[in-house]
Amino acid sequence: MLASLLSLVSLAAVANAYWAFGGVRPIVTTRLDPVIFPNMIGSHVHSVVGASRFRSVYDQTDLMRSNCTTIPVQPDKSNYWTPQLYHQDQKTGQLTPIPTGFSIYYLNRPGPKNATLKAFPPGFRMIAGDTNRRSFNASSFADQAVDFVCLDSSDEHANDPDWAERPSFFDHNCPNGMRAQVFFPSCWDGVNLDSADHKSHVAYPIQNFNDGDCPDSHPVHLVSLFYEMVVSVDQFDFWGPGTWVLANGDTTGFGHHGDFQNGWDVDLLQDALDNCGDANGDVLACAPLAAVFDKASADACVLETQIVDEDTGFDGPISQLPGCNPLWDGTGPRPTCAPENPPALVSATTPLPADWTEIGCIAEGETGRALTGASTTAPNMTRAVCAAFCEAKGFALAGAEFSDECYCDNEMQNGASNTTVTWNECSNHCAGNSNEICGGPNRLTLLLNSNLPAPSAALKSTASAMHSKSTSTPSRSNSKVSPRAEYKPRNMGRA
Repeated sequence: MLASLLSLVSLAAVANAYWAFGGVRPIVTTRLDPVIFPNMIGSHVHSVVGASRFRSVYDQTDLMRSNCTTIPVQPDKSNYWTPQLYHQDQKTGQLTPIPTGFSIYYLNRPGPKNATLKAFPPGFRMIAGDTNRRSFNASSFADQAVDFVCLDSSDEHANDPDWAERPSFFDHNCPNGMRAQVFFPSCWDGVNLDSADHKSHVAYPIQNFNDGDCPDSHPVHLVSLFYEMVVSVDQFDFWGPGTWVLANGDTTGFGHHGDFQNGWDVDLLQDALDNCGDANGDVLACAPLAAVFDKASADACVLETQIVDEDTGFDGPISQLPGCNPLWDGTGPRPTCAPENPPALVSATTPLPADWTEIGCIAEGETGRALTGASTTAPNMTRAVCAAFCEAKGFALAGAEFSDECYCDNEMQNGASNTTVTWNECSNHCAGNSNEICGGPNRLTLLLNSNLPAPSAALKSTASAMHSKSTSTPSRSNSKVSPRAEYKPRNMGRA
């Protein structure tokens, strides 16, 4: 349900859109925030979309080196993030992260003066919303720019004000999920790439938070950036206030917010802005972006860097939110915490056992499986688990496939070859670690133990050479954000 909701959005709701990236999955969910807490552990857990070199500090040069991004237009090496949303169990108080995905919009909002829109400059970053807010100021554009939509395909509540778009969490469940929305400022001072509060270098337009002319203090009119975080609240029961909890401890929704750090090929972004005003939500209707559209790489993309070594709830419910984030609805003094001993950063991937090397993505055998010596399946499958299993069986070759399967041998069988195919043909995330790839349809992630005697010299030579990643042919599926009854036009942000 989540995937279909994310990939389908009303075209009427994206009027004047240059384009929209729909159905984007997070690259990682972890307690890092390179904008607010550079080179530190962040204050709360974020769901992060985009480039694979997301880490604790923003360095655009390094970010542009990312192997890939979960955005289908691969030259957009930006990162986009918001706090993770949790469900609280009424009886136990335990917290479970709710499945989350994103739609990212680039909107044409030039204002009454029809200003020329500019791309985000290199090194640019900004935030929208306020993690500490627990109330709503109706006259504040910054407050208006954050709100929620309850998705209901039945249309039974179309005229019920209790189901209308609102600035805080709903007092009922949402049959088809909920959108948590953030609209970013689109006016820049033209000088500073960031500011002390990460907001002062940008401003909302004069007339409205989502459209208008830029003030003289911030004269550069940027493209309008808008996030929809779609959360599958319908998969959990609703029991009243406190059912939904943001990772910052907010039980109201007022403290929802978003961060952005630019990783675009700026010339490409400006080319798209100048020439794709009529894309109507379809990336492939924008020629500069269509030329580099590569959903296969987006699907296969995994984090290259580190995550915070702590339990965020994805392996089972947790009793408290990571960091100092006691639940608080704004009533009375904010609860305090004992000083934290900050957790360490660890590699997002599980290290391979000694003497093991990843060869890369290979095709299965022509007449049968490539590796036939032994096999197993495991719900905690990773590359390391597969390698250890095969080594224990005395095999020097290991291949992970379909997320939770492992195959072993000492030679390639049934016409299979150790010649690697395009890296993104292996796109199944490992059952035991979503930050690793364990094969794909008719594809194996091949591993080699160079210290065992059986494999051929050719295989060992391949293992010692640096594996080159070839460029894939762009995949042209799921490029357009298309009509669906569940999605109501966003009256405040997109119309």
